[in-house]
Amino acid sequence: MVRVAEGVTSQVAHERRFWENDPLERPGSDSLENVLNKAVDAAIFNTIVDQYAHAFEQAHHVLEVGGGQGWASCVVKRRFPLAHVTLTDAVDAAVASRHIWERVFGARLDDAIAAPAQALPIADATMDLVFCFAAAHHFVDYAAALREAHRVLRSGGRCLWLYEPTTPRLWHGIAESRVNRKRVDVPEHVIVPTQLLATARNVGFAATAVFAPEGFRRGRLTSLYYNVLSVVPMLTRLLPCTAHFTFVKQAADG
Repeated sequence: MVRVAEGVTSQVAHERRFWENDPLERPGSDSLENVLNKAVDAAIFNTIVDQYAHAFEQAHHVLEVGGGQGWASCVVKRRFPLAHVTLTDAVDAAVASRHIWERVFGARLDDAIAAPAQALPIADATMDLVFCFAAAHHFVDYAAALREAHRVLRSGGRCLWLYEPTTPRLWHGIAESRVNRKRVDVPEHVIVPTQLLATARNVGFAATAVFAPEGFRRGRLTSLYYNVLSVVPMLTRLLPCTAHFTFVKQAADG
């Protein structure tokens, strides 16, 4: 088993406390509020899947990392029922609630494993697609997570980190302070795209980023901010913005 960095262990401990104790999301809660909140996230994710449909359509074996309760995996399984879909998350209390989303979306996942993205109990070169939705910024050790994705992917396979918060290095401290003021139960992080892309290329991926200013389900001022980014796309590289990352395992590495 791969040993994970101390920072990852600390992050997972915070997440475990959240998943085990949050009144809306702990195992057995089955709360209406959780279903309604995640339904909004699912609508956003479903639209993004449309944009990356070719990657999902071509994948026979799909792995979600940092998937929490597995609602995104269930969306994928419902849309692509012939795919073998595996859910993973670092916290078993999160994975244990997948049945809620299997029921909501009318889909049965093929496998579900409690494991961090940096230490996956999955054989080499067995996956066609690895993905996560708004979760990679919690991975802390991005290089380790990317190495594991690279290891489990077949040659030519893709890893998609979707809907991630990003910022240029200049604003990184300010951006992280802001998101951590908004959520205090689990440490939040913001990705610096140039650093992540360089890390992915060092791992052996062909790496690209697409900035995606999205104002849906945000406060009034934040929605206005993202609307401005949509109108002036060049600002997405200069200011904090959501982004989708694509990492392709090159054939020469297979």
